[in-house]
Amino acid sequence: MVYFTSIKKTEHYIKEHEHDIPWNEVIEIIFKSSKNIKKKGNKYEIETGQYYVLMELKNKVLYVINAKRRR
Repeated sequence: MVYFTSIKKTEHYIKEHEHDIPWNEVIEIIFKSSKNIKKKGNKYEIETGQYYVLMELKNKVLYVINAKRRR
């Protein structure tokens, strides 16, 4: 379980991934999968059948780094 007070976009997500997966979908993925978040080093990831989301937690803020559709 990951505890955070807000969710923000990183510049990388905005430039590279926002056109593929809109922000509202990313938020929905995070909240639907909040119990299945895996820690990978100092980052967190969600892998579902359709999506991959990479995040980082800093000062109780969850930053979305990467969001991709699985093909």
